[in-house]
Amino acid sequence: MPEKTDIQVILSELVRRMNESARRIRALEEKVSATESKMSSLEDIILKGNERIKNTVNKIESDFNSIEARLMKTENDLTKMNKNMEKFARKSELKEIENMISLYNPLKASFITKEEVKRLLEKR
Repeated sequence: MPEKTDIQVILSELVRRMNESARRIRALEEKVSATESKMSSLEDIILKGNERIKNTVNKIESDFNSIEARLMKTENDLTKMNKNMEKFARKSELKEIENMISLYNPLKASFITKEEVKRLLEKR
């Protein structure tokens, strides 16, 4: 039978190994806990980033739709303006009207008065 001291040595060695194993397990548990905490933090950061990206994409889409609507309105306005411009008088037509008005305008036309006719007749 082994001696009492041998059993005590073996028991103390077993206790030491158990304590060492327990210490290692606690250290590993702390590392796992820290890793889980970091993973949770990263998940939160990713979720917030995704939310920001989603909001940005929605804003860009809204802006794009607004710009598209404004562009369509501008195109419609330009089409209406082109149709109205067809009704406008052309430069040549305005020049022709100007010439006709100048012919009938008594302020610019040189008419002779009765007195001037009498003077001209007297001079002859």
